[in-house]
Amino acid sequence: MTSQVLSLTRWEWFKLRHRRLPWILLGITALLVQVNFWVSYALFRGGNVAMGDGSESGTVTVSTSDQFVEMFAFPTSLANGFIAGRGFGGILVMILAASLIGSEYGWGALRTVLTKGTGRWPLLASKLLLLAGLSVGALVVATAALGVSSVIALTTLNTDWIAASADWSGLGIGFGKAVYGMLPYVALAVCAAVVTSSTGAAIGISLGYWFAESILIGVLTPFDWFERIDVFILGQAVSGWMESSAGGLSFGSAALPDASQSFLVLTGYVVVLTTVALWLFQRRDIAGARGE
Repeated sequence: MTSQVLSLTRWEWFKLRHRRLPWILLGITALLVQVNFWVSYALFRGGNVAMGDGSESGTVTVSTSDQFVEMFAFPTSLANGFIAGRGFGGILVMILAASLIGSEYGWGALRTVLTKGTGRWPLLASKLLLLAGLSVGALVVATAALGVSSVIALTTLNTDWIAASADWSGLGIGFGKAVYGMLPYVALAVCAAVVTSSTGAAIGISLGYWFAESILIGVLTPFDWFERIDVFILGQAVSGWMESSAGGLSFGSAALPDASQSFLVLTGYVVVLTTVALWLFQRRDIAGARGE
């Protein structure tokens, strides 16, 4: 069974790599991470105060915040890249997941593949495995691009590339946390695609949940009782899970859920949404092409 899933995963990748959508979404992810980085850099440089040093040469000294400079230095910049990549990548991977499955409903490709003897469970499992792998790849590309930007920024700041308080030990853990923080959104989009059998509806449900959740958190944060239920909200659980990898970034004024609680909640989302998708995919009749 495992070999069949891996074989189907390779075939799914062969099909997907010839489509434009994943490459466009990968480029957008890298671009958004870059924009986030350079906006922070511009705000930092714009906040500097030029002061004369009193010498006859008129040399100008630029005041800087050592703590903020370290945000651009390694490995802190990479840790922050995991946070930004997870955030932007989470949105775009939902679009890809919804398109990967929803489009095959519309084209009738699923019915064709299944009639050739491919099992339903291995087929959907291969798509989930491919999406998890693509999440890893997108995060690697976005973080690598951010690393190059960090070198450029640090060169212009005339400061060391390595932060004074550098701690490389947690970098791998931070990367793993960022990947795991994307998986519930993959499961959400896949489940929505299986339930609706539609690319557009699945994208609408996934992105609608993302933005509705963001608004809901902002509205309910001031209430004391919200602290008792916030861990069960996906976005809050992801933020609590990523908190120890934030590298100095702040997620807001509200207290975040405990990391261990957040892990259990995220695992629950992945298990429940994936189980629902597999159950429906196994039992529901799959129609032919509908032209979507």
